[in-house]
Amino acid sequence: DSKLPSAVRNTLLELFGQIEREFENLYLENLELRREIDTLNERLAGEGQTIDGAELSKGQLKTKASHSTSQLSQKLKTTYKASTSKV
Repeated sequence: DSKLPSAVRNTLLELFGQIEREFENLYLENLELRREIDTLNERLAGEGQTIDGAELSKGQLKTKASHSTSQLSQKLKTTYKASTSKV
């Protein structure tokens, strides 16, 4: 049994649903980018080229993921502040 009023509980459930969808989207995007990197690395290896840029690509992915995470964090803070001010 929840001690929260139903309106607050419903708002929280909606917000957590949004968070879950954002993480799912990030997860799928990450999988696709990893597949693309693997494909490009295989193509380079097949052409006999060295894969010096592979580490750079991973670093760029980490930077992009970090940026996306900070954007998500800011969005959650804003949404939380807006929802708590309504309650």
